[in-house]
Amino acid sequence: MFSRLSRVVLGGLLATGLAVSASAVAQTKVTAGVSVSFEGMLPIWIANEKGYFKDEKIDLEMIDFKGGGPAVQAFAGGSIDVLFAATDHALRLRNRGMNTVVLHGLDGYHNYSLIGKAGIPTSLVGMKGKTLGISSPGSMTDNTIRWAIKDKKLDPDRDYQIAGAGTGAAMLASIDSGKVDAGLVVQTDAAFLLAKKKDAYTVVEDYTKLPYAGYSVLALETWVAKNNDTAQGIIRAVARGAAEMEKNPQSAYPIIKKLYPHFTDELVASTVKSAVARIPKGGQFSAEAVRNTNAIVIASDPKLTPMTPESLKPKL
Repeated sequence: MFSRLSRVVLGGLLATGLAVSASAVAQTKVTAGVSVSFEGMLPIWIANEKGYFKDEKIDLEMIDFKGGGPAVQAFAGGSIDVLFAATDHALRLRNRGMNTVVLHGLDGYHNYSLIGKAGIPTSLVGMKGKTLGISSPGSMTDNTIRWAIKDKKLDPDRDYQIAGAGTGAAMLASIDSGKVDAGLVVQTDAAFLLAKKKDAYTVVEDYTKLPYAGYSVLALETWVAKNNDTAQGIIRAVARGAAEMEKNPQSAYPIIKKLYPHFTDELVASTVKSAVARIPKGGQFSAEAVRNTNAIVIASDPKLTPMTPESLKPKL
């Protein structure tokens, strides 16, 4: 039997060992807001599923929001640490004195199309007087449709009705029910909608080939400065997720199939292929993509100061 002294020493050693063990596996909690779930999120989902965030000692909690507007409000208010959203939000936040940076770009192109039921005009000018659906006021969809309308020398407030219709299933339901005559639909949903019933829907405007500082992982410079190691860990984890998806596209198939159970195998494969091709090289957006983003957002607010590729890079 152990003497009393031996038991005290052994207990101390066990307690020390447990503390060291707990410290070794300690995870830093990071809350992330998701403005919309689509194929641009695949590097994040794969990194989470493969344990790449945990490898970086990060416990990632993802919170879904109904569009970029409410997600940005939570981000600016400090209730979430990082934001998965369109990079155009960084422009507005930077102009409000909240310097926002891109930890990793997820989609180097615009990811929306304006779609409605078959029979509607196939041009934005032809849709004059109609109701157009956006995800939420102040979102990427709102900025885009206003820029596109002004580019046609029309007035978004006088010549159209612009209505918040949500994202995903909510937007598709608004189109099907006639609540909106056409809506801005993210690429994954657009592919499904156009494949669901042949000749049932019409693309009014397609913006998905436009280089754009699209979906990305955003963080405030102040947060990065206080959590530099964690920020670098997020970058490494997302980069590993993107690399895994490029090397082994099939790893993303179950995720897309779960998110869109009605997708055919062919549509699942093409969705993943598109997502891989749209990830910006090195996780940073091109100068052309940033210029186009500035043009679209500033069209809604000419007082904004443009952002540059360099200004979006985190100081690590």
